[in-house]
Amino acid sequence: MEEVAKERPPGYRYSRRGTLALVRELSVIDNRRNALLLVLQWAIAIAAGAVAIHVDRIPVYLLAGFVIGSRIQCLAVMMHDACHGMLFSNRRLNDLIGDIFVAYPLGFSIDLYRANHMYHHRYTNTLRDRDYRVQRRDSDQHFPKSAAAMAWLLVRSVTGLNFYRMARDSRVWAPFANFHNPGRFGYDFSLGLRIRYVLWALLFYGLILLSPFRWKILGLLLIPQFIWANVFNRIRAMAEHNGVADERELNGTRTVIPTLLDRFLIAPFNVSYHLEHHLFPSVPWPNLRRLHAHLMTDPTYAADAHITRGYWGMIRELMPPRASAGESGPVVPSEAKS
Repeated sequence: MEEVAKERPPGYRYSRRGTLALVRELSVIDNRRNALLLVLQWAIAIAAGAVAIHVDRIPVYLLAGFVIGSRIQCLAVMMHDACHGMLFSNRRLNDLIGDIFVAYPLGFSIDLYRANHMYHHRYTNTLRDRDYRVQRRDSDQHFPKSAAAMAWLLVRSVTGLNFYRMARDSRVWAPFANFHNPGRFGYDFSLGLRIRYVLWALLFYGLILLSPFRWKILGLLLIPQFIWANVFNRIRAMAEHNGVADERELNGTRTVIPTLLDRFLIAPFNVSYHLEHHLFPSVPWPNLRRLHAHLMTDPTYAADAHITRGYWGMIRELMPPRASAGESGPVVPSEAKS
């Protein structure tokens, strides 16, 4: 049964009137920059893997996996931008390159990801938002958590004990999970896109399997992806909408001002400016910091926006104060306020 999202109360929505002229200026996609960045991520990952295979020592494999994992996180953010049509200004090229060099290597499809993600933007923090429904039923995303419970969540993430939860929820975007039944999750996965994925998979994995280093290559590709998806991407996702008041649009989404380490591990390409992205999703990643600085000159935005310093600061926000930890147990997210 389709759940109907509750209407937002008067005054919930933030007025965009004074920012529209700047947003039009900022909503320009730099095709050359994005192409160079995409090539750079693959070049770094391939070089790291090649060095590791050549040296063939465990410490070098670990270092290469760390580097490759950070590039995988970059690709995940690029997949998000491609979903919004902000990887390349030509929509057909955006989706083609986004699939072949970004989404498919991560096990996803731009088209499937977009179908779900647009609902998330339109119905954020309501029952029409699938991400919100997942948050409600997944105990890992129920906050606040005590320090011990938060530590156990991170341990389970690092060791992969809760990977099945993320895999179960992200299969909506995966071509292989939608191949035999293209309407399985309510989003059409056309025959043409399914054929394209099969051709890509045959070529990509076929070339890997023909290599004498096939198992090392697959390990360097898949193991870092597993770690980054279940640890660092989980932390990034936790920050976006968990533990927010959602009394108004400006505190229904969290922006994190990242540290240098945060940007390397968790939030490359300004993806942590998530409130700004929700307010103005046409603004590509290079301009989000400028947009944030402009919005902070608005007293209403500066007073009401949910802004956190660093991802460690976000984790602290999702734990109750020590004095009240015994009184406030984990809270299941409530329905969107009316």
